[in-house]
Amino acid sequence: MSETNEIKMPDQLLHRLGVNDTGFLQRVYSDGLDKYKKHLTRIGFVGKERILDAGCGFGQWTLAMAQTSKQAIGMDINSERVAVALQLASINDFKNVEFRQATLEDVPYPEETFDAIFCYSVVYLTDYRKVFREFFRILKKEGDLYICTNGPGWYLYNIIAGPNPSIDFRPRRYGLQTFWNTLIGKRSELSPRTGARVMTPAGTKRALDKSGFEVAALGAEGTLAIGDNQTLSPSPNYSATYMGLVNVFEVIARKL
Repeated sequence: MSETNEIKMPDQLLHRLGVNDTGFLQRVYSDGLDKYKKHLTRIGFVGKERILDAGCGFGQWTLAMAQTSKQAIGMDINSERVAVALQLASINDFKNVEFRQATLEDVPYPEETFDAIFCYSVVYLTDYRKVFREFFRILKKEGDLYICTNGPGWYLYNIIAGPNPSIDFRPRRYGLQTFWNTLIGKRSELSPRTGARVMTPAGTKRALDKSGFEVAALGAEGTLAIGDNQTLSPSPNYSATYMGLVNVFEVIARKL
């Protein structure tokens, strides 16, 4: 298992991607893996036998999990991102990590496969109620689930501030489309180009409860901690609210 913080990233990896993906890939690995490992430690997602990074993107969280748990599996709908993650794992000599392409609504693993599922900043692009049922199915009894998702404040911020625009991503359009999708109840064909779905802490808790989970903690992104890790300092990447609205929030739950 590699124990490095910095991740080697050959230039040829960047040349195969679009402008938005290239910028995103460089941002998520710019400070190495330590910040991801600290977050995993704070929420108690270390020392797992088999942990799933659901919606892994370019694999930054998956590689951090591979350094803190026995086996890490990254899964994403985007084949290009999966291919890049596979190359990064190989180039940086990670042995206990796997990546595969799949949707979160239809996970290609049998029941009770994982003792933990980590899902950071992607579930709002899915039919999340169906995803929660799938997570419950593939988790072992008393398995842990972590969700980080976006509230209405995040999409308002995108509309007003327009952060990180590129030739293939328009944040203001994304925010407006997301509010429209939520208004009409759209649950499929969601993407950064077509908009997401607004989620709220109360609605997310209800959906998790209905799927059979017990919510252990819920709060602003980067603020939750479990057990002895509550002494660790919070390290949020986003503000808790934007213009009075819930921004980015996280949930820790357990399969009953």
